[in-house]
Amino acid sequence: MTFRVFSMRPFLLGSLGFLLLLGGLSPVSAWAWTRIGETAEVTLYVNRNSIEKEETVRRVWEMQDLKVADADGVLSRRYLNEYDCNYKMHRMGQLTSFSGAKMTGQKIFTVNEMGYWRKIPPNGVFVLTYIAVCIE
Repeated sequence: MTFRVFSMRPFLLGSLGFLLLLGGLSPVSAWAWTRIGETAEVTLYVNRNSIEKEETVRRVWEMQDLKVADADGVLSRRYLNEYDCNYKMHRMGQLTSFSGAKMTGQKIFTVNEMGYWRKIPPNGVFVLTYIAVCIE
């Protein structure tokens, strides 16, 4: 009588491949957001995995959750924020606004262009991201 030997190796390799494929399909935004600050109007999140450095400029994806929808019905927005670490300035672009919290609901509008450089207010939420990405 012969017994068939069952090898776990093909099963484990197949399972690992499936998990990698599944992980590759899930959006990074689903797990990479870190709450960095809050005001009476908004909670600010950053995607720490997205930080890019180019000389004195830092780029990072941010998300805002508004406590109350604005006049356009926006309750959250995601955008790329660039910080000039030397001049303490920032500018936003590639902004997408959503009708639901944490980038859910309908996309209300998108702006792809980068905005103008602006001074970072010392008492605003952007100073927190500036400190996180520029002060090492």
